[in-house]
Amino acid sequence: MIEQPCARVSISVLGTDFTELGRTLERIRLSEADSIHLDIMDGRFVPNISFGSSIAADIVRASALPCRAHLMIEHPEDAFDTFVGAGVTELLFHVEATRFPFRALQLLKRSGIGRGVAVNPATQVESVVPLLDSVDTVLLMSVEPGFGGQSFLPGTLAKVRMLRSAADRAGTPLRIAVDGGVDASNAAALRDAGADELVAGTAFFRAADSAAFVRLLKGA
Repeated sequence: MIEQPCARVSISVLGTDFTELGRTLERIRLSEADSIHLDIMDGRFVPNISFGSSIAADIVRASALPCRAHLMIEHPEDAFDTFVGAGVTELLFHVEATRFPFRALQLLKRSGIGRGVAVNPATQVESVVPLLDSVDTVLLMSVEPGFGGQSFLPGTLAKVRMLRSAADRAGTPLRIAVDGGVDASNAAALRDAGADELVAGTAFFRAADSAAFVRLLKGA
């Protein structure tokens, strides 16, 4: 039996106390997570509002880890330049938020940073297969976007397997990330299904031992 490689782990800061942001970033660093996940919400694509490019830039400067922007906003193309300017290393936008995903990915390609798309739970994963040659990452939402602390949707496992199979058939290198309700109860199943990266927020901040939690998600 071939041993599966460890998954990457990205920590969403959405669930932290922002008055303790410096301590949070240090906690994430010490946990040996691989990156920081910045959930950007506009109050329109999703009901809640989080923060914008100015705070994202502050987090990038204060963090020792690479930071990814996950845009849960309408008309994401309009925000590309500001988040690229904030210094993020990768930018993801929702396929449901734009009528022209190919054009959006072409715009992002000029920036030189990582690029990808995110997919809501109700969206068929087949809809992103035509985009696979143009992305580094596909982020599968395993909860409805915009709210922290939701329960994992088990149908995500089938979507991970389907997407991994499509990428393998096409010979396309692809990072499959999963975001929402990720914890000790589903991490191994997600890795086995083909997920390369797990995004955690609420479960990370609730963990008594952050480093042990990250190791568990990674499968290390």
